[in-house]
Amino acid sequence: MRSAKFPLAITASALLAASPVHAQLRANAGVVAGNARFGPQFQCATSAPTIGAPWFAGLTLPTEGIAACGLSGMVDDRMGIAGPLTAVASASGPMASTGAFTGTAKARASYWDLGVAASGTATGDLSSATYHQAAAYASFAEDLTFTSASVLNGTVGHVNFSFLIDGLMQNLNAAGYSEQGDVTLGILANNQLWTAFAGTTLGNGIPYVRGGSTGLPGDFVLSPGGFAGSAEVTTTADFGFVWGQPFHVEVALTTSVWPCCFGASITSDFYNSAVLTGIDAYASGGLVSDFTADASSGLRLNAGGVLGPTTVPEPGVAGLMLFGLAAIGWRARRRVPHAVFDTM
Repeated sequence: MRSAKFPLAITASALLAASPVHAQLRANAGVVAGNARFGPQFQCATSAPTIGAPWFAGLTLPTEGIAACGLSGMVDDRMGIAGPLTAVASASGPMASTGAFTGTAKARASYWDLGVAASGTATGDLSSATYHQAAAYASFAEDLTFTSASVLNGTVGHVNFSFLIDGLMQNLNAAGYSEQGDVTLGILANNQLWTAFAGTTLGNGIPYVRGGSTGLPGDFVLSPGGFAGSAEVTTTADFGFVWGQPFHVEVALTTSVWPCCFGASITSDFYNSAVLTGIDAYASGGLVSDFTADASSGLRLNAGGVLGPTTVPEPGVAGLMLFGLAAIGWRARRRVPHAVFDTM
């Protein structure tokens, strides 16, 4: 519980607002179920995703919110600069005239290592007012500064990233009805958005699965209503940057399921997915293999992926670390006025 005198559990948003840190994690899990209570002037008749531009992900909720519209559900939304962050949600609510929708979702976020999962079962029927969705979103954002002994700082370059994707999605639906499941890995760099991996199931049809702009990646296997496997996907976006200057990168992994009705269910499990496996960095002379990329999160990366923490954290992160240690020491002095030492 928080201390009434000194709120040590300071929210991540407050810390981020207080310090110019260019690194952030987010884990978001949500489930919504039930029948919206429509009101005059179209109250609860319009909806929007909980994660806005450029990702447009998460739950699709009535503009007025879950409780105001008579729905069941929850959104666990966590943000911070240090990971891993995890978010978990579950809910159940009635469907149109019979049965119920029950869903679960979870997300985890670390720098260059994301995971999401969602599942739902619907035992009743639908109307235009019925909500029946479970969704998870995990992301990180940070600045990278590329340097190399063989490249002069100020040189224009470009970069591509490789991620390991591993997971499955499976629909079990009732004949005559349809439902949808989606999973996407997206990368945003210098206002350029690239879909590195995408998978969609629609009822018992053959799924759509793509790695970037290519066809079925890795050893993914498709079957009616589902797919499973793993693949290393590499962007071909050629994200532009300047050697020796900070380069902002955001990566998001999302999944969402909408089972339809009368016994339909969907499982999407990519919780051990989206792990960085390599970086291809280029200068005017071509591919550069002897580079390092120092991140604002305090990590150091190279062509093989994440090397580990740097010896000196990014200034904003270091400031927050010192603030946290000072706060802990202050609280200890307030709660323990006389130090007690054990002797052997």
